[in-house]
Amino acid sequence: MDYAQNRPWVSVVRRVGEKGLSFSVLKGFEAAKGNYLGVMDADLSHDESILPRLVKALEDGVDLAVGSRRLPGGGAVDWPWYRHFASSVATGIAKYVLNLSLSDPMSGYFVLRRDVYESCKHRLAPRGYKILVEICHKARPRRIAEIPFIFKNRKEGYSKLTGRSLPSTFR
Repeated sequence: MDYAQNRPWVSVVRRVGEKGLSFSVLKGFEAAKGNYLGVMDADLSHDESILPRLVKALEDGVDLAVGSRRLPGGGAVDWPWYRHFASSVATGIAKYVLNLSLSDPMSGYFVLRRDVYESCKHRLAPRGYKILVEICHKARPRRIAEIPFIFKNRKEGYSKLTGRSLPSTFR
């Protein structure tokens, strides 16, 4: 909160008693003032160096730009086999069941145009932690860019993945 006091372009949204990453993302989208909305983990696992490329893709006309672990040049550092397996299964299910063309619909690193969010926000059910899947399914953005990145092990925090955190789309 101290950081935002001297920086008028920074807003802090503090939620007490409310849980869920997807819900937090949507609260942030509602509080944001810009035409571009973004999601990025604060645990330093997302490569901040591709953020300008994600924003540039929107400036160039795409509706949604996604940081992808599943393109050549992307990946994850030191994931055990079972984490790769779980991620691959979840990705396969999302792509097949929801007919999504993204290489990494389970990514938590993306930027989108506000109008894409506005087109579907009243139909979103923010449960779990993978809001990108639901936004893609309900908004169906037409122009999508994917930029590869290496997902690093978190330096802070803890995992959000639990049995109850499946995207609401799968419930």
